[in-house]
Amino acid sequence: MDKEHVFFENYAKNWDRDRKADDRVLSSFMELAAIRPGSAILDAGCGTGVLLPYLSAAAGDEGSVEGFDYSQQMIDVAKDKFSHLANVTFTTGNVLKYAFPRKHYDVVCCLNFYPHIAEHSRDVIRRLYEALVPGGMLLIMHDLPRQAVNAIHGGAPVLPPVDILEEKLISAGFSIVMAMDTDRFYFIKVVKAADEADFVYDDEEEQPAQAHAGTHHDHHHTETKRVLNRLSRITGHVEAIKRMIEDGRDCSDVLVQLAAVHSAIAGVSRVILKDHIDHCIVDAIHEGDAEAVENLKKAINTFVK
Repeated sequence: MDKEHVFFENYAKNWDRDRKADDRVLSSFMELAAIRPGSAILDAGCGTGVLLPYLSAAAGDEGSVEGFDYSQQMIDVAKDKFSHLANVTFTTGNVLKYAFPRKHYDVVCCLNFYPHIAEHSRDVIRRLYEALVPGGMLLIMHDLPRQAVNAIHGGAPVLPPVDILEEKLISAGFSIVMAMDTDRFYFIKVVKAADEADFVYDDEEEQPAQAHAGTHHDHHHTETKRVLNRLSRITGHVEAIKRMIEDGRDCSDVLVQLAAVHSAIAGVSRVILKDHIDHCIVDAIHEGDAEAVENLKKAINTFVK
Protein backbone atom coordinates (compact mmCIF):
# COMPACT_ATOMS: atom_id res chain seq x y z
CA MET A 1 0.00 0.00 0.00
CA ASP A 2 1.16 3.55 -0.71
CA LYS A 3 1.34 6.18 2.05
CA GLU A 4 -1.97 7.78 1.10
CA HIS A 5 -3.71 4.40 1.11
CA VAL A 6 -2.32 3.63 4.58
CA PHE A 7 -3.45 7.06 5.80
CA PHE A 8 -7.07 6.48 4.78
CA GLU A 9 -7.09 2.93 6.13
CA ASN A 10 -5.93 4.20 9.54
CA TYR A 11 -8.07 7.35 9.61
CA ALA A 12 -11.38 5.96 8.33
CA LYS A 13 -13.09 5.54 11.71
CA ASN A 14 -12.37 9.14 12.72
CA TRP A 15 -12.98 10.73 9.33
CA ASP A 16 -16.57 11.82 9.92
CA ARG A 17 -15.66 13.23 13.33
CA ASP A 18 -12.94 15.49 11.92
CA ARG A 19 -14.29 16.28 8.45
CA LYS A 20 -17.84 17.59 8.67
CA ALA A 21 -19.71 17.72 5.37
CA ASP A 22 -21.60 20.87 4.39
CA ASP A 23 -25.15 19.63 3.85
CA ARG A 24 -26.20 22.86 2.17
CA VAL A 25 -23.43 22.58 -0.41
CA LEU A 26 -24.16 18.89 -1.03
CA SER A 27 -27.83 19.71 -1.58
CA SER A 28 -26.80 22.43 -4.04
CA PHE A 29 -24.66 19.89 -5.90
CA MET A 30 -27.67 17.62 -6.31
CA GLU A 31 -29.77 20.50 -7.64
CA LEU A 32 -27.07 21.42 -10.14
CA ALA A 33 -26.51 17.80 -11.14
CA ALA A 34 -30.22 17.19 -11.86
CA ILE A 35 -29.77 13.40 -11.85
CA ARG A 36 -32.65 11.52 -13.45
CA PRO A 37 -34.55 8.92 -11.41
CA GLY A 38 -33.61 5.40 -12.48
CA SER A 39 -29.98 6.30 -13.14
CA ALA A 40 -27.10 3.89 -12.55
CA ILE A 41 -24.63 5.95 -10.50
CA LEU A 42 -20.98 5.35 -9.58
CA ASP A 43 -19.69 7.27 -6.55
CA ALA A 44 -15.96 7.10 -7.31
CA GLY A 45 -13.84 7.65 -4.21
CA CYS A 46 -16.92 7.51 -1.99
CA GLY A 47 -14.92 7.44 1.25
CA THR A 48 -17.23 7.03 4.25
CA GLY A 49 -20.23 7.59 1.99
CA VAL A 50 -21.13 11.22 2.69
CA LEU A 51 -22.81 11.55 -0.73
CA LEU A 52 -24.51 8.15 -0.81
CA PRO A 53 -27.87 9.12 0.78
CA TYR A 54 -28.19 12.05 -1.65
CA LEU A 55 -27.41 9.81 -4.63
CA SER A 56 -29.73 7.08 -3.35
CA ALA A 57 -32.62 9.54 -3.18
CA ALA A 58 -31.80 10.90 -6.64
CA ALA A 59 -31.61 7.44 -8.24
CA GLY A 60 -34.88 6.29 -6.68
CA ASP A 61 -36.22 2.75 -6.44
CA GLU A 62 -35.55 2.02 -10.11
CA GLY A 63 -31.96 3.28 -9.99
CA SER A 64 -28.74 2.04 -8.42
CA VAL A 65 -25.75 3.55 -6.63
CA GLU A 66 -22.32 1.93 -6.33
CA GLY A 67 -20.02 3.29 -3.66
CA PHE A 68 -16.44 2.72 -4.82
CA ASP A 69 -13.21 3.31 -2.86
CA TYR A 70 -9.75 1.75 -2.60
CA SER A 71 -9.75 1.90 1.19
CA GLN A 72 -11.48 -1.13 2.67
CA GLN A 73 -11.76 0.64 6.03
CA MET A 74 -13.55 3.59 4.39
CA ILE A 75 -15.92 1.18 2.64
CA ASP A 76 -16.59 -0.62 5.94
CA VAL A 77 -17.58 2.68 7.60
CA ALA A 78 -19.82 3.53 4.63
CA LYS A 79 -21.47 0.09 4.88
CA ASP A 80 -22.14 0.54 8.60
CA LYS A 81 -23.85 3.86 7.87
CA PHE A 82 -25.77 3.13 4.68
CA SER A 83 -26.18 -0.61 4.09
CA HIS A 84 -29.89 -0.10 4.84
CA LEU A 85 -30.29 1.80 1.56
CA ALA A 86 -31.74 -0.83 -0.77
CA ASN A 87 -30.37 0.65 -4.00
CA VAL A 88 -26.78 1.08 -2.75
CA THR A 89 -23.93 -1.43 -3.18
CA PHE A 90 -20.25 -1.21 -2.27
CA THR A 91 -17.04 -2.06 -4.14
CA THR A 92 -13.43 -1.91 -3.01
CA GLY A 93 -10.92 -1.26 -5.77
CA ASN A 94 -8.26 0.97 -7.29
CA VAL A 95 -9.74 3.31 -9.91
CA LEU A 96 -6.51 2.97 -11.93
CA LYS A 97 -6.73 -0.82 -12.11
CA TYR A 98 -10.35 -1.84 -11.56
CA ALA A 99 -12.16 -3.26 -14.61
CA PHE A 100 -15.23 -1.02 -14.72
CA PRO A 101 -17.97 -2.29 -17.06
CA ARG A 102 -17.98 -0.34 -20.32
CA LYS A 103 -20.90 1.96 -21.11
CA HIS A 104 -22.63 1.02 -17.86
CA TYR A 105 -23.12 4.10 -15.66
CA ASP A 106 -25.45 7.00 -16.38
CA VAL A 107 -23.65 9.18 -13.83
CA VAL A 108 -20.16 9.11 -12.29
CA CYS A 109 -19.63 11.33 -9.22
CA CYS A 110 -16.24 12.38 -7.88
CA LEU A 111 -16.71 14.24 -4.59
CA ASN A 112 -13.49 15.49 -2.96
CA PHE A 113 -11.67 12.87 -5.05
CA TYR A 114 -9.82 14.61 -7.88
CA PRO A 115 -6.71 15.71 -5.89
CA HIS A 116 -6.04 12.07 -5.03
CA ILE A 117 -5.79 11.10 -8.70
CA ALA A 118 -4.38 14.39 -10.04
CA GLU A 119 -1.07 12.80 -11.05
CA HIS A 120 -2.97 10.19 -13.07
CA SER A 121 -5.86 12.38 -14.17
CA ARG A 122 -5.57 11.61 -17.89
CA ASP A 123 -5.83 7.86 -17.31
CA VAL A 124 -8.63 8.17 -14.74
CA ILE A 125 -10.68 10.51 -16.94
CA ARG A 126 -10.29 8.09 -19.86
CA ARG A 127 -11.40 5.12 -17.72
CA LEU A 128 -14.43 6.97 -16.36
CA TYR A 129 -15.35 8.11 -19.88
CA GLU A 130 -15.35 4.50 -21.05
CA ALA A 131 -17.49 3.44 -18.07
CA LEU A 132 -20.21 5.98 -18.92
CA VAL A 133 -23.04 5.31 -21.34
CA PRO A 134 -23.19 7.65 -24.37
CA GLY A 135 -24.77 10.83 -23.06
CA GLY A 136 -23.70 9.95 -19.50
CA MET A 137 -22.67 12.59 -16.99
CA LEU A 138 -19.44 13.08 -15.00
CA LEU A 139 -19.47 15.31 -11.91
CA ILE A 140 -16.27 16.62 -10.29
CA MET A 141 -17.14 18.31 -7.00
CA HIS A 142 -15.54 19.69 -3.84
CA ASP A 143 -17.49 21.05 -0.89
CA LEU A 144 -14.61 23.44 -0.14
CA PRO A 145 -13.22 26.24 -2.32
CA ARG A 146 -10.28 25.36 -4.56
CA GLN A 147 -7.77 27.39 -2.53
CA ALA A 148 -8.74 25.55 0.66
CA VAL A 149 -8.44 22.16 -1.05
CA ASN A 150 -4.96 22.97 -2.32
CA ALA A 151 -3.95 24.30 1.11
CA ILE A 152 -4.92 20.95 2.65
CA HIS A 153 -2.54 19.32 0.17
CA GLY A 154 0.42 21.46 1.19
CA GLY A 155 -0.27 24.25 -1.28
CA ALA A 156 0.25 22.05 -4.33
CA PRO A 157 -2.16 22.89 -7.20
CA VAL A 158 -3.79 19.45 -7.12
CA LEU A 159 -7.18 21.01 -7.89
CA PRO A 160 -6.66 23.31 -10.90
CA PRO A 161 -8.82 26.26 -11.99
CA VAL A 162 -11.90 25.04 -13.84
CA ASP A 163 -10.63 26.35 -17.20
CA ILE A 164 -7.57 24.10 -16.99
CA LEU A 165 -9.53 21.00 -15.98
CA GLU A 166 -12.11 21.78 -18.68
CA GLU A 167 -9.41 21.47 -21.34
CA LYS A 168 -8.55 17.96 -20.11
CA LEU A 169 -12.19 16.94 -20.10
CA ILE A 170 -12.85 18.41 -23.55
CA SER A 171 -9.82 16.62 -24.98
CA ALA A 172 -11.22 13.37 -23.55
CA GLY A 173 -14.44 13.80 -25.54
CA PHE A 174 -16.66 15.41 -22.89
CA SER A 175 -18.84 18.47 -23.41
CA ILE A 176 -18.96 21.08 -20.66
CA VAL A 177 -22.39 21.71 -19.18
CA MET A 178 -21.46 23.75 -16.11
CA ALA A 179 -18.31 24.80 -14.26
CA MET A 180 -18.21 26.80 -11.02
CA ASP A 181 -15.14 27.80 -8.99
CA THR A 182 -16.56 29.82 -6.08
CA ASP A 183 -15.55 30.88 -2.59
CA ARG A 184 -17.75 28.06 -1.20
CA PHE A 185 -17.29 25.10 -3.54
CA TYR A 186 -15.96 23.68 -6.82
CA PHE A 187 -18.30 22.04 -9.33
CA ILE A 188 -17.88 20.74 -12.88
CA LYS A 189 -20.59 18.94 -14.84
CA VAL A 190 -19.75 17.36 -18.20
CA VAL A 191 -21.46 14.86 -20.49
CA LYS A 192 -20.11 12.16 -22.76
CA ALA A 193 -20.88 12.50 -26.45
CA ALA A 194 -24.19 10.82 -27.30
CA ASP A 195 -22.60 9.52 -30.50
CA GLU A 196 -19.69 7.19 -29.72
CA ALA A 197 -18.04 8.26 -32.98
CA ASP A 198 -17.49 11.67 -31.41
CA PHE A 199 -14.96 10.26 -28.92
CA VAL A 200 -11.59 12.00 -29.09
CA TYR A 201 -8.72 11.93 -26.62
CA ASP A 202 -6.20 14.21 -28.25
CA ASP A 203 -3.73 16.44 -26.44
CA GLU A 204 -2.07 17.60 -29.64
CA GLU A 205 -2.25 21.26 -30.52
CA GLU A 206 -4.67 22.53 -33.13
CA GLN A 207 -3.33 22.66 -36.67
CA PRO A 208 -1.88 26.10 -37.48
CA ALA A 209 -4.07 28.46 -39.45
CA GLN A 210 -3.54 28.37 -43.20
CA ALA A 211 -3.02 31.48 -45.31
CA HIS A 212 -6.01 32.51 -47.41
CA ALA A 213 -5.58 33.07 -51.11
CA GLY A 214 -6.08 36.58 -52.42
CA THR A 215 -6.36 39.80 -50.46
CA HIS A 216 -9.78 39.21 -48.87
CA HIS A 217 -9.28 37.87 -45.35
CA ASP A 218 -12.23 35.67 -44.36
CA HIS A 219 -11.24 33.94 -41.12
CA HIS A 220 -13.28 30.89 -40.22
CA HIS A 221 -12.90 29.75 -36.64
CA THR A 222 -10.78 26.59 -36.28
CA GLU A 223 -11.41 25.79 -32.60
CA THR A 224 -15.09 25.00 -32.97
CA LYS A 225 -15.17 22.30 -30.28
CA ARG A 226 -13.72 24.54 -27.57
CA VAL A 227 -16.06 27.40 -28.46
CA LEU A 228 -19.16 25.19 -28.51
CA ASN A 229 -18.22 23.67 -25.15
CA ARG A 230 -17.88 27.11 -23.60
CA LEU A 231 -21.18 28.21 -25.10
CA SER A 232 -22.80 25.09 -23.60
CA ARG A 233 -21.29 26.06 -20.26
CA ILE A 234 -22.90 29.52 -20.54
CA THR A 235 -26.25 27.93 -21.38
CA GLY A 236 -25.97 25.67 -18.34
CA HIS A 237 -25.31 28.62 -16.04
CA VAL A 238 -28.23 30.59 -17.50
CA GLU A 239 -30.56 27.63 -16.89
CA ALA A 240 -29.28 27.37 -13.31
CA ILE A 241 -29.95 31.08 -12.79
CA LYS A 242 -33.52 30.64 -14.05
CA ARG A 243 -34.10 27.77 -11.60
CA MET A 244 -32.63 29.76 -8.71
CA ILE A 245 -34.86 32.76 -9.40
CA GLU A 246 -37.93 30.53 -9.77
CA ASP A 247 -37.09 28.80 -6.47
CA GLY A 248 -36.54 32.11 -4.67
CA ARG A 249 -32.88 31.38 -3.91
CA ASP A 250 -30.70 33.89 -2.09
CA CYS A 251 -29.30 36.71 -4.24
CA SER A 252 -25.73 35.76 -3.33
CA ASP A 253 -26.20 32.36 -5.01
CA VAL A 254 -27.55 34.04 -8.15
CA LEU A 255 -24.62 36.47 -8.20
CA VAL A 256 -22.17 33.56 -8.06
CA GLN A 257 -23.81 32.10 -11.17
CA LEU A 258 -23.79 35.47 -12.93
CA ALA A 259 -20.07 35.79 -12.22
CA ALA A 260 -19.56 32.35 -13.74
CA VAL A 261 -21.46 33.46 -16.88
CA HIS A 262 -19.21 36.53 -17.16
CA SER A 263 -16.12 34.33 -16.83
CA ALA A 264 -17.40 31.89 -19.45
CA ILE A 265 -18.18 34.67 -21.94
CA ALA A 266 -14.69 36.09 -21.43
CA GLY A 267 -13.28 32.61 -22.05
CA VAL A 268 -15.13 32.28 -25.37
CA SER A 269 -13.91 35.71 -26.43
CA ARG A 270 -10.30 34.80 -25.64
CA VAL A 271 -10.44 31.59 -27.66
CA ILE A 272 -11.99 33.25 -30.72
CA LEU A 273 -9.74 36.30 -30.52
CA LYS A 274 -6.56 34.24 -30.14
CA ASP A 275 -7.57 32.17 -33.15
CA HIS A 276 -8.22 35.36 -35.13
CA ILE A 277 -4.79 36.73 -34.18
CA ASP A 278 -3.19 33.48 -35.37
CA HIS A 279 -4.91 33.87 -38.74
CA CYS A 280 -3.83 37.51 -39.00
CA ILE A 281 -0.21 36.61 -38.27
CA VAL A 282 -0.26 33.97 -41.01
CA ASP A 283 -1.80 36.45 -43.47
CA ALA A 284 0.70 39.17 -42.58
CA ILE A 285 3.70 36.86 -42.97
CA HIS A 286 2.63 34.97 -46.08
CA GLU A 287 0.92 37.77 -47.96
CA GLY A 288 2.73 40.78 -46.54
CA ASP A 289 0.03 43.24 -47.57
CA ALA A 290 -1.11 46.34 -45.70
CA GLU A 291 -4.60 45.00 -45.00
CA ALA A 292 -3.23 41.93 -43.22
CA VAL A 293 -0.92 44.05 -41.08
CA GLU A 294 -3.77 46.41 -40.14
CA ASN A 295 -5.99 43.43 -39.24
CA LEU A 296 -3.23 42.11 -37.01
CA LYS A 297 -2.86 45.48 -35.25
CA LYS A 298 -6.63 45.68 -34.63
CA ALA A 299 -6.75 42.11 -33.29
CA ILE A 300 -3.84 42.71 -30.91
CA ASN A 301 -5.35 45.98 -29.67
CA THR A 302 -8.65 44.22 -29.00
CA PHE A 303 -6.87 41.39 -27.17
CA VAL A 304 -4.98 43.87 -24.97
CA LYS A 305 -8.20 45.70 -24.08
